[in-house]
Amino acid sequence: MQTPYQLPILLYHRVVNSTCRIGKHKTYVWESAFRKQMQWLKDNGYQTITFSDLDALPANADPGKKIIITFDDGYTDNYTIAFPILKEFGFKAVIYLVTGYKRNEWNLHEGEPALELMSKEQILEMQNYGIEFGGHTRHHVDLKNSTADKQREEVTGCFNDVATITGKKPLSFAYPYGAYNNDTLKVLAQSGFKYGITTIFGPHNWPEDLLRIRRIEVRPKDGLFAFRRKASGRYFNRSWYHFLFAK
Repeated sequence: MQTPYQLPILLYHRVVNSTCRIGKHKTYVWESAFRKQMQWLKDNGYQTITFSDLDALPANADPGKKIIITFDDGYTDNYTIAFPILKEFGFKAVIYLVTGYKRNEWNLHEGEPALELMSKEQILEMQNYGIEFGGHTRHHVDLKNSTADKQREEVTGCFNDVATITGKKPLSFAYPYGAYNNDTLKVLAQSGFKYGITTIFGPHNWPEDLLRIRRIEVRPKDGLFAFRRKASGRYFNRSWYHFLFAK
């Protein structure tokens, strides 16, 4: 059972079907696993929503059996692999765009494969279907270790970029690496974004702090048992997170 106001938010990066594109950071899931996960959500009566949908809920409303699926960075496989599966199940998602690059320049030096980011045309096609887009900085910087001026440039600049690409003012922003500090929260509050999305940090009940809404990452080795716990909201406990991922 979900506790009142708890809203499971799942974090993905990439959906892959080839070993040459997986990289060493394991920020991917296999296409076959993603389809099984979406099938489980469908079979168990989950409704996928976006932050626009959330924004339309009455104040203090219990979201019920709803879930938000998110993708960070905006890789082309979100369009070529994930998007057809989402459409197959009638699902929505929120994708957080890095707007200053055309590929993943921020981790190529770590040995990650070069991966293209989505084009404007792909983004607009997805938006026309119902996919929502938010911000993820211009250059995928670690905001926690950036000056206030640099943070303002990255966050506000990204807000403007996403608005220009989509023709809509974005509602939500995902902190790269889940990293932020007090300056980040101030910058975000002034930037135009309403919601700030973290990783495992933030209150369990999302309305308590709209700038620190927690997510749980879906990992490549997650079986359906682990996925069920994450999708049901029972993995938001930090002790569970460390039990799973600190090995």
